[in-house]
Amino acid sequence: MKRRCAALETLFARSQAQPAADGNAVLAKIFGQPAGFGVAPFMRLADTGERDAGFYFRADPVHLAPDRDQLVMLPLSVLQVQREEARALAETFHRTFEAEGYRLETPYPERWYLRVPAPLPCLTHEPAQLAGGPVFEFMPQGAAGQRLRQLMNEVQMLFYEHPVNQAREAAGRPTINSLWLWGGGYLPEIPVTGPARVLTDNPLIAGLARFAGSEFSAWTGKLDIPLESEKQWIAIDCTTDSALTQLEERLASPLLRALRYGRIGELMIYPGNQRCYRITRASLRQFWRRRRSLPDILRAA
Repeated sequence: MKRRCAALETLFARSQAQPAADGNAVLAKIFGQPAGFGVAPFMRLADTGERDAGFYFRADPVHLAPDRDQLVMLPLSVLQVQREEARALAETFHRTFEAEGYRLETPYPERWYLRVPAPLPCLTHEPAQLAGGPVFEFMPQGAAGQRLRQLMNEVQMLFYEHPVNQAREAAGRPTINSLWLWGGGYLPEIPVTGPARVLTDNPLIAGLARFAGSEFSAWTGKLDIPLESEKQWIAIDCTTDSALTQLEERLASPLLRALRYGRIGELMIYPGNQRCYRITRASLRQFWRRRRSLPDILRAA
């Protein structure tokens, strides 16, 4: 990244980093969830606004391609799933599995959810971490792993000659030939508390904020939350040049001014790199803590 982001670099340089084994462990601590909590029901809450006591998985539409003796997952961005395609595949799924108590929801073309009739606890992996690589060793494992793998195989057979995939193949587009199930769990029964105010473009954090009763705003590319003398908690994509430019101009600069002049007492930033950064008005005055480039900061984990 050629462009330096002075306000963001200052905020990170004057912060205290709170590391964790993984990003979800950071979120678990901040939102009062147990380690290894199921992320799917919180994402569904963000995407649908509905609370449900059922056991949910993320059920991402994927293309698994044979490569010698392996199956390789294409990145989801390559699929460019359309809303009508998602709806048609879900309808076919329901005709086959609804009587068994399964329900597939497609609130967004790229984010689907599966409600299962009984808990299926197992170790699963987020597909974004596997894209472009082999997937056999990352298939669901544990107590219910075999049942989940069986269900994924049945979906592959169901989708194989679906009209949606026939049309995609005729158009030279990769087919949606499976569902990748991950992040299974329940919404907790006991309410928890979270930060007073959350600004984010992350569906998991949005769901955690909704569940905790935090005042929540989606990041739309502009700062439209009042900057008052209380804690602010910001969780935003800091991984692309375009995102960083928007953050620098439309978010970081006004937040830095608000901290400097006492309109905010404390700021927490979670950029998705397995660390959360806490900045206070007092730490902002630690001028001897020199700025580093953002790529160097965000690579540190």
